[in-house]
Amino acid sequence: MEFIIHLVNTWYMPYAEELTLVLLVCTLLLMICALFAVRRCRRQIRELTEKTKEMTKLALSQSSRNAQREKTRTRMIAESEENGLSAAAQKNEEVFGSVIQEIFP
Repeated sequence: MEFIIHLVNTWYMPYAEELTLVLLVCTLLLMICALFAVRRCRRQIRELTEKTKEMTKLALSQSSRNAQREKTRTRMIAESEENGLSAAAQKNEEVFGSVIQEIFP
């Protein structure tokens, strides 16, 4: 116990003000570092949110295009069935047309 009292008397008491000042400065520096880290994280979150919005818009536009394409396809199949062409005949006609287009550009 006397050793601790002696240590306090020789180290802490003469330099109490300086030690307190050092602790305050260290605390201030740590707070500044924390503020910079929070600022960087907020910027990254903002950029990520913008990218997510862009990807959502892209996905929605692709799904609407796919839905429109499917509607067009079903309408064409219905029209071809009304005209008396079966789905297989229409597919053969499409293949034949694409072959002709490749032969005669």
